[in-house]
Amino acid sequence: MSQCQEQQQQQQQQQQQINEPYKLVCGKDNQVLVFDADVVLKLRTDHQIVGSLEGSHPTNPLQNGFMYLPLLLLPEETALLLERGAVELHGEPFTWPEGDQDKIRFGLFKDLHSRGYYITRGLKFGEPMRFHSSHIVSLVDHKQPFTPRELIALVRLGTTVKKTRVLSSWNQNSSNFTHVCMNWSAM
Repeated sequence: MSQCQEQQQQQQQQQQQINEPYKLVCGKDNQVLVFDADVVLKLRTDHQIVGSLEGSHPTNPLQNGFMYLPLLLLPEETALLLERGAVELHGEPFTWPEGDQDKIRFGLFKDLHSRGYYITRGLKFGEPMRFHSSHIVSLVDHKQPFTPRELIALVRLGTTVKKTRVLSSWNQNSSNFTHVCMNWSAM
């Protein structure tokens, strides 16, 4: 086999590996952890998946300012990756979404994700490797009215942490999400 043919074969094998789903383990309570740094990087760059680093750094295990592998995926992230065929789960069965509220949350996640947003759990705000977040999103019932006091409290909380407050709701009649962005400002 010539050197050119060997290189072509290697490229074909690499391309095949790229298209194969990542093999991840699902633990109890639908928790999916990623231990491979290369997979974490691919999930972030190719699929816009952020997750949450949960481990401590091996050289300094008593600090908690900078977290390390494994990466814990949100149930929404795992469901999206499964839907795309990007991952294969082993271990416990992945049973999320479990109810109507979870299905709406997953729909909201997919809607915002498709618009290019990076979604985190909100414990630390933003895509941690690039920039600080600009929004706080809350899923609210489309039919549930707010009192003025509740609305002011929601918006002020966003303003306190220098974020735009986004209230998102699922409208069954139109089969889409409505997003309302609000900021509090002095007059």
